Amino acid sequence: MKILFIFPPKENWALRNIQLHKKIDEESGNYPPLGILYVASYLEKNIPSCEIKIIDAPTEKLSFENIKSTVKNFLPDVVGIYFCTEYLYDAYKVAESVKEVNKNILTVAGGPHLHIYPFETIQTPYIDFVVYGEAEIAFCNLIDSLINSKDPNNIDGIITKYNLQKQHKVQYIFNLDELVMPNRRLLNYKLYRSFITYSNPITTMVTSRGCAFNCYYCNSIERAKKVRFHSAEFVVKEIQDIVSLGIKDVIFFDENFTFNIRRVEDICDLIIEKRIKIRWHCRSRADMKLEKKILQKMKDAGCRMIQFGIETATPRLQKIINKHLDLENVKKVIKICKDVGILTYGNFMLGLPTETKQEMLNTINFAIELGLDYAPFGVFNPLPKSVFYENALKDRTIKKDYWYEYVKDPSKPIVDYWWPLHDKNILKELNYFAFKKFYFRPSYILKSIFRKQSIKQKFWQAKSAIKLFLSTSSA
Repeated sequence: MKILFIFPPKENWALRNIQLHKKIDEESGNYPPLGILYVASYLEKNIPSCEIKIIDAPTEKLSFENIKSTVKNFLPDVVGIYFCTEYLYDAYKVAESVKEVNKNILTVAGGPHLHIYPFETIQTPYIDFVVYGEAEIAFCNLIDSLINSKDPNNIDGIITKYNLQKQHKVQYIFNLDELVMPNRRLLNYKLYRSFITYSNPITTMVTSRGCAFNCYYCNSIERAKKVRFHSAEFVVKEIQDIVSLGIKDVIFFDENFTFNIRRVEDICDLIIEKRIKIRWHCRSRADMKLEKKILQKMKDAGCRMIQFGIETATPRLQKIINKHLDLENVKKVIKICKDVGILTYGNFMLGLPTETKQEMLNTINFAIELGLDYAPFGVFNPLPKSVFYENALKDRTIKKDYWYEYVKDPSKPIVDYWWPLHDKNILKELNYFAFKKFYFRPSYILKSIFRKQSIKQKFWQAKSAIKLFLSTSSA
């Protein structure tokens, strides 16, 4: 059986009126479709008779017509399509293109969108199956049922047009070491790069799933869930495989890589013991037990940068978003990182519920005072099924369910995407101001010049900075 996986083009963003963030996204690089790789690799091992192909349209710069040509040439039996709510129109357009080639090709929708809108998706004419939750086992079981003429309506995690009355449960995989490490050879792995790494090519890894926290702006399938881990041995074996491909820079995409400090120590000890030469970035909360000892060990094992979700410099807003960071502790952790030589990256949001203009300015200044190496600023937009969005619908702060309307017709972008009690012009002005004030300081530019990074990366960053400056100046 021939299986084609497609990561759709990213041409029609739901919030495409946010021009600044579109420009930043275009300049920041491209990451491998890790979710697809996990599913394809698990299938490759468990049903080796399958012929598997992956299309990564954004990275390969493929149009919808290019995709259609590939489908015609490969003639798959099944096509798995990645669905992301923000680029829903593009996913549907891919599904439609597949059916135009041959209506008998079976289409399977997977990805984060299906955690939120599974039943709306299965009711569209171009989709035959929906994978509800983590897909490796469910998708493999689906393919097995198709090969052996079994009834797919009885498979856990598979929604069809004929089993809508069944009580469906989101699928989670609890023993992650039972999975197969992603086979990056299924992709042209040399094409992947990142704006912030030391050099390219890069790849990404996920060494755990789940997030024990429940930030009210988040709508991830991972939130408020028990954290599940790959063992340190599994993680380091995957790193060794990555190094064998000639890749020297890895970004860990775990929600919170440092949630289990003992496991971080074990991973670092194995990297050091095996003398693996790798540079890596990870994400962490700033209130983990990140003391100098563990940060030094992380640095010795190749940690180059840690990304922190700080969001706001206002203590009362930390409570409102249900993050509850101690901002004094944030300062301490950032300082220790700098002391041991680890770069720091802080995420911030502007326009949170009840946030004043002065509080937004305070957040921008706080990012500068921390001495961060990178600090993206985003305009807060309530995400579907997040606590903020659901509560705002209930109390009529948000008058209509505009995300649902978009899902029913994704050809129409969302126009009013900000928190409704804010002035959109002020938000736009402050967003541009934040980037200019943070990145175009003489002291920051000087620090960037001397930052350890390949020459190619420095030229890329300089070129992107000029583009960003020109865009903010003309806004």
